Amino acid sequence: MDVEKIWKESEWPTHARQIIKGLKKFPEDSKIILILRHSHRDEPNNFEGLIKLRLTQEGHAIARKFGQELPKDRPIRLFHSIVWRCQETAQDILSGFESIDGKCKMKGPFTPLFNLETSRDFFPNQLKTYNVHQFFYRWVAGLYPPDEITPLQKFSQKAAELIWREFQRAPERNIDIHITHDFFVIALKFGWFGIPPDKKWISYLGGFAFTFVDDNIWLFDSDELISLETPYWWKKS
Repeated sequence: MDVEKIWKESEWPTHARQIIKGLKKFPEDSKIILILRHSHRDEPNNFEGLIKLRLTQEGHAIARKFGQELPKDRPIRLFHSIVWRCQETAQDILSGFESIDGKCKMKGPFTPLFNLETSRDFFPNQLKTYNVHQFFYRWVAGLYPPDEITPLQKFSQKAAELIWREFQRAPERNIDIHITHDFFVIALKFGWFGIPPDKKWISYLGGFAFTFVDDNIWLFDSDELISLETPYWWKKS
């Protein structure tokens, strides 16, 4: 396997390459939060089997490469969803970062990265009827009872609270990497910043990064760094 060729020329790691470049655009003394989709996996035969899918060999290799490309002069902490492919991605990033003598700490499973308080069959059943975009906007619009799935506003605010609590404990210049799933990446980006999902969705190892500068958020998304208002409910004290 030619890892360098896949990293530099394949289409699916494009967002990952952009993120690596984007991290260099943040102020040197800032702490950064990175919300990241897991690495490359096989395509499921059915939605019921999706949760069990692991990384491909290519997915392992490029996750390690991603770790090797992270800024060596920043400490890193890794959080991940309970699903195996997210844990594998975190372990591979850790391995890659440590191979360049980076300082990294594995923090382990983290509730906001895979918990919408749904039944096991809720997602598969919905995706038999709606495509993922349709399902997402039905959820955002509040068309599901809260006892079937946590509403977006409640989920995004609770996730912000938990992620911020951990972020405050991070060392200076740290990057907190939260490895999750495409649906959670777009949900947090929409719930926190009002940015809807792209038609191209979120690629493997794609996501967004942000930090706080004065009273604003600096967000790196879609290959650009932009300044946004901090949501009124995001308490930074």
